[in-house]
Amino acid sequence: MGFGHKWRRWIFLCISTAKISVLINGKPTKMFPIGRGLRQGCPLSPFLFNIFGEALSVLLRKATNENIIKGVEVGRNGMKISHLQFADDLIIFAKADLENVKCIKRVLRLFEIASGLCLNMKKTTLYGVNVDLQCVEC
Repeated sequence: MGFGHKWRRWIFLCISTAKISVLINGKPTKMFPIGRGLRQGCPLSPFLFNIFGEALSVLLRKATNENIIKGVEVGRNGMKISHLQFADDLIIFAKADLENVKCIKRVLRLFEIASGLCLNMKKTTLYGVNVDLQCVEC
């Protein structure tokens, strides 16, 4: 997305060198390093979340434009859409065939590898419109 090495290094240092203190019986403990990256409530969270969300959107749009993923046509002009994002939700619209689903999975896997973020399969649902339930369950 065009962020320079120096900027990426600053963000990495902000995240990886963070220390916190907690209150126990109303008294703060000594500072200690946090274990895993960015935390909810961190001032950087919304900005980094938007950057990663945009990166995923770019991947999906590019895959659709290059006919790797077959989006769906909407409206009178037949405009193709492949996805909608809102906050931390993603809806993918695609032609209901096995090859298309495999391509979507490849794009999502590429995003996981590049970003370190993973799809939560417990919160993921696949719906089919005008598709046999058997196909959706496969």
